[in-house]
Order: sequence, then C-alpha cells, then structure tokens
Amino acid sequence: MTSVHLEISKKVQEKVDAIAKYREMDNKREEIIANLVDEYQKTGKVDLTSLNQWTELMNSFAQKNAMPIRKTVSLDMFIEYVNTNLDTK
Repeated sequence: MTSVHLEISKKVQEKVDAIAKYREMDNKREEIIANLVDEYQKTGKVDLTSLNQWTELMNSFAQKNAMPIRKTVSLDMFIEYVNTNLDTK
C-alpha cells in the first residue's frame, strides 16, 4: 500500500513541477512579447521568429504535460495587439 501512495505522490509532484515550469515558460514568452513591442514602437519593425520559436518549445512541453497551448503569432496579430495596448494606455 505504501508504494501506491509513493507513486501517487510522485505523480502529483511531477504535475506540480510541470505547472511551475509552464508558468516560467509563459512568463518568458510574455517577456519576449514586451521586448518585441518595445522594438516595434521604436523602429516600426519586428521579427517574430524568436517569439514563435519559443512558442513552439512551450507548446511541445504543454502537449506532453496536458497544459494549454499558445498560438503562433502572425504579424497581423502582433500589430493588432500593439494597437490595442496603445489605445488603452
């Protein structure tokens, strides 16, 4: 019986760890987005490659751990996001 409880505890801890890792990854994604917004506001140009590469890594992790996936960001989506945020500030 003890081994069943240990196995359940192990699985719960793995899930807790996966959630923490996912939150870290999501925070990093938000940081990348904020940097890209700053770059776009300064230069009028943006390269979404780093964001979408990170999103792919994050989605791979998410799928393996039953977490929500994030959308790949198109230029149109990004510009709409920037314009929406600028309107509310």
